[in-house]
Amino acid sequence: MLGPETNFLSAHSARDEAARLEEQRGVIGFHVIGNSLNQKPNKKILMWLVGLQNVFSHQLPRMPKEYITRLVFDLKHKTLALIKDGRVIGGICFRTFPSQGFTEIVFCAVTSNEQVKGYGTHLMNHLKEYHIKHDILNFFTYADEYAIGYFKKQGFSKEIKIPKTKYVSYIKDYEGATLMGCELIP
Repeated sequence: MLGPETNFLSAHSARDEAARLEEQRGVIGFHVIGNSLNQKPNKKILMWLVGLQNVFSHQLPRMPKEYITRLVFDLKHKTLALIKDGRVIGGICFRTFPSQGFTEIVFCAVTSNEQVKGYGTHLMNHLKEYHIKHDILNFFTYADEYAIGYFKKQGFSKEIKIPKTKYVSYIKDYEGATLMGCELIP
């Protein structure tokens, strides 16, 4: 259900068990949010978007802050936000290309004092479930040297099975980063 190297047992591994229990108890919550021109601005959503911008900027210091701001607030991008005690502690910013059948993950981070608690794995599992429900079964991301290990644990691979013509002109090529993909198996 969650990726090529993920079976039912590893999908619910000890890696995210504490996070799953916190979610069940209402300590943390997950929300897919984004900027919109169709709705009146929601103060809480805008505050969460600013919080996400700050988390991504602090955790991804080599990424220009202006670029992070542009994508977090871009109308075509959405973010799965991880909220704890009313504040953002992590998220995954993504853009879906429905006609091509994939989503590009552009930013993925958890604030440093909340890491190693299973939140990153739990975030990715929520993102996978969201995309399976929306029938988008492929992820792409450019991972830097520090993120490759995380993405491998989440079922991503450097071996891309989809033809380049499906994605090459759609996603930004990041210098010094490695393209990785994940096929979701419902």
